[in-house]
Amino acid sequence: MHVQQFLARLYTDGALLERFVAEPYATAREEGFDEEAAREFAAMDAESLKLAARSFAGKRAGRGDHR
Repeated sequence: MHVQQFLARLYTDGALLERFVAEPYATAREEGFDEEAAREFAAMDAESLKLAARSFAGKRAGRGDHR
C-alpha cells in the first residue's frame, strides 16, 4: 500500500482512524508498512488527522464543513 492510499483510508474510514489514533505504530505495521514508515506515521499529529477527516467528510456530504 502506498502512503497516499493509507492517508486516504485514514481520512475516510472512521474505524481505521480510531484504531490508528489509539495505536499508530501498530496500525501502520498491520497495514504493511515497514518499521521506518510506521514510525513516521506514529509521529503524525492525531488531532490534525481527525480534523482533516472531518473536513473531508463534510465535503463528501456537500456541506464544505472545515471545522
